[in-house]
Amino acid sequence: MRRKDLLSWQYNMSFGYIPIIITLLTFQTIGQGIAVLIGLVIALMYSAYYVYNRKTKFPNIILYLSTSILMLVGIGEIIFPIGIPFIAFPMVLEISLIIPLLVLFLHKKRFINAYLNRKRKLLDKRKLNQGIESGFVSVNILLLLGLFHFVFSVICVMFFRPMSERLFFIVFTAFPPLILILAIVLNQISIIFFNKISKRVDYFPIINPQGGVIGKCLAEDVLDSKHPNELFPVIRIAVMHENMLYLCQRSPYFLLDKNKIDIPCESYLKFGESIEEGCKRTLDKYFPHGKDLSPTFSIRYHFQNEITNRLIYLFILDLKNETLLDSQRFVGGKLWSVQQIEHNLDHNFFSSCFENEFEYLKDIIDIREIYMES
Repeated sequence: MRRKDLLSWQYNMSFGYIPIIITLLTFQTIGQGIAVLIGLVIALMYSAYYVYNRKTKFPNIILYLSTSILMLVGIGEIIFPIGIPFIAFPMVLEISLIIPLLVLFLHKKRFINAYLNRKRKLLDKRKLNQGIESGFVSVNILLLLGLFHFVFSVICVMFFRPMSERLFFIVFTAFPPLILILAIVLNQISIIFFNKISKRVDYFPIINPQGGVIGKCLAEDVLDSKHPNELFPVIRIAVMHENMLYLCQRSPYFLLDKNKIDIPCESYLKFGESIEEGCKRTLDKYFPHGKDLSPTFSIRYHFQNEITNRLIYLFILDLKNETLLDSQRFVGGKLWSVQQIEHNLDHNFFSSCFENEFEYLKDIIDIREIYMES
């Protein structure tokens, strides 16, 4: 669960315009037929990458549409000797691309539901939904650029009669590939901006019982108990000193077991973190002045009630320097012996998680005492 960008370049569906861009940039020098053939070969290869690459679990609707358009144009070039007039070729490709995208945009909800209603695993559905939404972002950008091109073309036709060759070339030949290239650039800028904004927002990973990440959600939604049935990883660090457990009062702002006595360190794992990174962050939060502290992973167990659903990773920190415990971060903190803890068990005094963990922690303390005596 290492940190990475939420959206990679693969979510820039505007890259699906590349085959048509290559066709438009080369048709004047190598001819329409050969340019269409080259663009179609590139489109087919790119489509095969999306279909057979296991990492791309979502369709690139723009790429598939570009491939279909080039295929139809190629067939038209073979069947009709005259083909598309040379002067109108760029505009024909642009309009052939924009019209079906506009129809698709107008039926966006129906299209998304048709895909998501298929029987797929939860992970596939999440990736599929994200990929389709990214595709419609790309469609929106092109439609806006196409609208600008249309308005600009109408203005030029109405107010610049007769049009000079240079202006005609700019409006009807240079603009079609230019707006497609601009769509790719603007879409990539939006992805970069989204990733930067997202890095400032905390997300928690949604996991399966084996600990594999299957999704994410906003941290504030989890802390407000808006996802009680989703499974989230939580790191807890039990602190021992001379075979005693250091316990303190939980924060009144915690979601679970407010103000109850518990081990001092607990934190949700953030999206993109490894377990080791999350443990280090938690340790730095509660022991900012501690150096060379090395908690040891102990057990992983599932905890669920009506409020939360957690996969808990329990670490044990054997603390030799007791002065690190004198901190305002730990309200009502003190060292507890095993006998003191046993005396207060099952009295709604300790946190639910700690009562689950105590027998295991007690066994560790007993083993250490036996080892020290021998």
